[in-house]
Amino acid sequence: MYGFINLCVKALVTEKFGDAAWIKIRKKAKVDDSFLSYEGYDDDVTIRLVKAASEVASLDVETILETFGEYFFTFCQRSGYDEMLRTLGGNLRSFLENLDSLHSYLCFSYKHMDAPSFRCERAEDDSLILHYYSSRQGLHPIVVGIIRAIAREFFETEVKMHIIDQTYENERNGKKEHVVFSILQKKIEQKNLDEGPPMFVAQTRKHSEPLLNKEEIEDELIDLDGEEDVEQVMKNLENMKEQGKPLGKRRSLAQIKPLAAISNLYGGFTPSYPNKFWMNQKVFCDNFPYHIVFDKDMKVKQSGIHIQRIVPRLRNFDAKLNVFFNLIHPQINWSLESMSKFINQLFILETKKSMVAPEWEGRPMLQLRGQMVWMEEFECMVYLCSPRLASLKEMEDRGLHLSDIPLHDVTRDLILFNQQRLAEMELGKQLEIKKEELRKTMEQLEAEKKRTDMLLHSMLPRQVADQLRDGKRVEAGEYAQVTILFSDIVSFTSICSQSKPIDIVNMLNSLYVKFDKLTSVHDVYKVETIGDAYMVVGGLPVPVKTHAERIANMALGMMITSVEVSSPVTGDPIGIRVGIHCGPALAGVVGEKMPRYCLFGDSVNTASRMESHGMAGKIHLSSDAFSLLDGKGFHIVERGDIIVKGKGSMTTYFLEGNENATEDEILGRGIQRTSRDSGITDSDDSRRSTPEKSDMMKYSPTRSMNAGGDNYTHDKDDIIPMYYPDNENLRQGEGDRVKPVFSRSTTSDSRSTTPVSSGHQASGHNSGNGNNSKTCSIL
Repeated sequence: MYGFINLCVKALVTEKFGDAAWIKIRKKAKVDDSFLSYEGYDDDVTIRLVKAASEVASLDVETILETFGEYFFTFCQRSGYDEMLRTLGGNLRSFLENLDSLHSYLCFSYKHMDAPSFRCERAEDDSLILHYYSSRQGLHPIVVGIIRAIAREFFETEVKMHIIDQTYENERNGKKEHVVFSILQKKIEQKNLDEGPPMFVAQTRKHSEPLLNKEEIEDELIDLDGEEDVEQVMKNLENMKEQGKPLGKRRSLAQIKPLAAISNLYGGFTPSYPNKFWMNQKVFCDNFPYHIVFDKDMKVKQSGIHIQRIVPRLRNFDAKLNVFFNLIHPQINWSLESMSKFINQLFILETKKSMVAPEWEGRPMLQLRGQMVWMEEFECMVYLCSPRLASLKEMEDRGLHLSDIPLHDVTRDLILFNQQRLAEMELGKQLEIKKEELRKTMEQLEAEKKRTDMLLHSMLPRQVADQLRDGKRVEAGEYAQVTILFSDIVSFTSICSQSKPIDIVNMLNSLYVKFDKLTSVHDVYKVETIGDAYMVVGGLPVPVKTHAERIANMALGMMITSVEVSSPVTGDPIGIRVGIHCGPALAGVVGEKMPRYCLFGDSVNTASRMESHGMAGKIHLSSDAFSLLDGKGFHIVERGDIIVKGKGSMTTYFLEGNENATEDEILGRGIQRTSRDSGITDSDDSRRSTPEKSDMMKYSPTRSMNAGGDNYTHDKDDIIPMYYPDNENLRQGEGDRVKPVFSRSTTSDSRSTTPVSSGHQASGHNSGNGNNSKTCSIL
């Protein structure tokens, strides 16, 4: 099928159900979102789209096809075919009978179009019988939708269609499906033809639905004996209808003698014919050079001079027509009976190579298109035709000239007109191709922009980076209360002196990738890493009330994950120490060539001192950090007073666990609650305010890790952010409103509620799965 059909499918889905539905259907059907109107695509592409739409919409395929049929009619109107469709016929039957002619014309634009064929006949109950032929099986519901839309739009009628017969014929033409429909029409409303001049033929009095039914005419003429003025009867009948008077009883047609005359007066005329045919055979054959007369046995009795020139053996009359030509359309057998069924169809014949004149060798065969007319008196069929040519090039390839086509034949004008139209179509096709190339370029540009944003957000917080990209000046900000964390590796200097540089890099990368994931889980900002030092801050650039809890849980997660990384020297799990302090800080962008978002203030120094004066496998808290965490479910023990360089004596504490959170929650690998659990259904990465939350800029080596530990790819799909009461406020600061993923673990659910401890030597610690049922404790 051509891309025009697939574009119609896309327009239907996006208009009725939205872009998200189209993306879902396209992905389910595994097709590209790129269709060109005049480009041919495999039928399987369209079939997959229809089946995917059926599954997504939970509707059967037949309903989807009928809906598509109705929309396809509207889509054709919007695409510039409205007036062409309106002028096809004045009623539904004539419209359908001329569809094949329309398809024949469209073949000039869509050269490889394999269009269906239609044939109409009238049943005994006055219903319309439609024969539908198609080489594509199972698409007949589209016809139902199209005809419904046509009848409603053009003829103001509702139709009921029923399948009378459905066969799968294996003919020489390949038209395998033959469906016979019964069509019943019902008038929706009567159109007032006196409201203004008609715009189309279908609106004229002659071609519209009769204002007076035949039965009503019969009822009114009950006393007519053939002598009364017929025109006066018509006037009386219309007056009675306007006054709303009841009509007389219905009588037999045998009582109405002048009914034929009434019919002529009402909607037609009586033609006049000469007594003899005022043209001899020579004049007719010379001036109608493209015609063939043949009898019921298909024997040629007469032909035009130009056809004889192309097929010289046609001068030998009584030769059978099928010897000289192939029947291209309609796809039927060479018999008078078959042709009579399609008498109202356009017939296309093509010359056989073995029968053309010698000068035609090597040229494309000539096709003739025209109408079959049965002449009862002679018991012969006349084929009135013209050369089927779409452009001047096709005429030149066949050695023909405009002078070979009679002046009265509109084929001359059609060729010249179509030549210009083909040029316009080619221009439109090129524009469509350029448009598609531009769309793909924009997609590539958007992908590059995302990668650039990821790189930028790895250096700066998202809010700050967006302001800089928009050309805004980022002022340094003072934060009254933030929580700062420092960590380092125990005996890192010794490890470096005994290991290869690549082993040190692999060890740090394995450790920091795990830490980076935790920053996404707890929505804190990673400031920087210098050697083995890892610095994180909570409460900026978007202030939140739970900054201390976030950093505390981050520290607990760091202790748990650090045991998964081995020392390249001993092969044992590495040890880390963590220091945390809460206090005011100043933050701002420093530098232009490689700008960084840096923190300043005494709180930074104090947090660093907590780390440097800490102990291996311990989370060291200052008294300010303790005051913010006390009473919030954290297990904290007092260390006592210690002398801190540059600070003097300080009372400090050790954070050992969180009684209100499970290890799964801390590590972001918990089971996501459903709406029945907490009224929440989806996790969302728009909550992230730091670069690591959505931008995976971390190096994940593919080679084996000499330092031990599992390689971890920082994938946001693996991250389940932990619930905090002010998550919503944080997202409001970003301009996004996303529901939290987790509720507090005090709510009953199927997950373990075992408190998390920062113990380095975790008894029975299982870091490989999400079912943590044992307590991590310090022994």
